[in-house]
Amino acid sequence: MNTYTGETKILEGELREVMESSYMEKTSVYERFFYTRHLLKKKYHDFIMNLDNAEVLNKLSLLLKSQNFNEGEFGKLMKRIEKWNNLEAPVPLQYIEFIGLKPLSLETTAKADMNAFKEALQATFYPEAFFVNVSSGVLRVGLPEKTTEKQAIEIARDYQTTEPVRTRYICIKDLKTIVIESREHHYTLTYPPVLTFRKNLFIPGNFENTNDPNFG
Repeated sequence: MNTYTGETKILEGELREVMESSYMEKTSVYERFFYTRHLLKKKYHDFIMNLDNAEVLNKLSLLLKSQNFNEGEFGKLMKRIEKWNNLEAPVPLQYIEFIGLKPLSLETTAKADMNAFKEALQATFYPEAFFVNVSSGVLRVGLPEKTTEKQAIEIARDYQTTEPVRTRYICIKDLKTIVIESREHHYTLTYPPVLTFRKNLFIPGNFENTNDPNFG
């Protein structure tokens, strides 16, 4: 099993091309797997645009069979391709090869994604709310404007309801979740953009706990 974190060989020329071509779409807000998703979408678009209708149909038919879809289920295949391009589902190696990519190309964009993730983690966060898990469900509790992350943790720790509180959460989209179990104990889950290659699939990572020895 190989984990593509972008920490090994890098195709610097290709990385520059990806960075430059995706620059116009990049926003100031961190997006998980931004560069890898951009590459998948771009290569799929380029692949389709370079074929005529008959060639596209023939190629898609071959991909359809390789993924065990029934003949004529092109609608289902197109929905699956959309999920693959957005890394919302494990991406088959056959699809990577189908659009003319090499696995090392994904490792290249993973480098850019990992760098963006590490940079984003260093930012100063002002959470807008925290969430409280109680027996009846999950409560969203708003925070004052410009509440720092440290202040948010203290406020969440002290928050009381008429129901027993199980856990409190502070969520920073695509980056991390601070889990507060008690006044004495909290830990952080982070969401690094890691692709794990297993059984001919590129599988987007879930989460990682870096500071709770009892986790997992």
